[in-house]
Amino acid sequence: MLDHVSLPEAVGKALRHRILNNEIPAETRLVEASLAAEFGVSRATIRDAMRSLQAEGLIAIVPRRYSVVTRMSLEDAEDVCFARYALELASLDRGFGPGRKDLVKSLRLALDHMSVAARTDDLDALVASDTLFHEVLMDVSGRRRLKDLWSMLNSQMGGLMRAEIDRQGIGLMDAVDRHRGILEAVAEGDLDRLRQELRLHYMIGFPEATAPVPAARPSRTGDS
Repeated sequence: MLDHVSLPEAVGKALRHRILNNEIPAETRLVEASLAAEFGVSRATIRDAMRSLQAEGLIAIVPRRYSVVTRMSLEDAEDVCFARYALELASLDRGFGPGRKDLVKSLRLALDHMSVAARTDDLDALVASDTLFHEVLMDVSGRRRLKDLWSMLNSQMGGLMRAEIDRQGIGLMDAVDRHRGILEAVAEGDLDRLRQELRLHYMIGFPEATAPVPAARPSRTGDS
């Protein structure tokens, strides 16, 4: 089934792709009139698209003047990472459940997709695969409200990854490789290692951050 999107959504998606892939670099001014002419849409459509990009932390809007491509601040990036870390940690509170082998397969497939995106230098596609990878972990608990809270942060992941890749000076394949320890821990059925790998994954770029890992408790790990 084809996805039907509005004009602002289509324009926002096109601009998002360019920004994430650095085709429109940081500090670039985005002028409504120029973009409206390029896409063949109204300036109102451009304004609607800009608001969605602002919510994702990809641009800043200067009222009645222009918009500018930005990078998420260090403080905001740390907040988003810690929130995701805490929620994913909570999803594993009762262990892997009975389907660990299927969990490993799903994580490996998402990681393969991330690798393809990295090799083609497509951060937009990498973000989508990264979201799928972590969503698999979030589904372990089966807690719907926990998943809802986690999903609320999804729109900011593109801005977060673009900012952190730039700030840390790493390549897209480096970002992919930072998921391998998580996959290995799940494959080994080692819940304590998985907790530590998640902490490292999310907090590695924030050396001053404190993210204590709760003490392990006995848990059922299913077919581990």
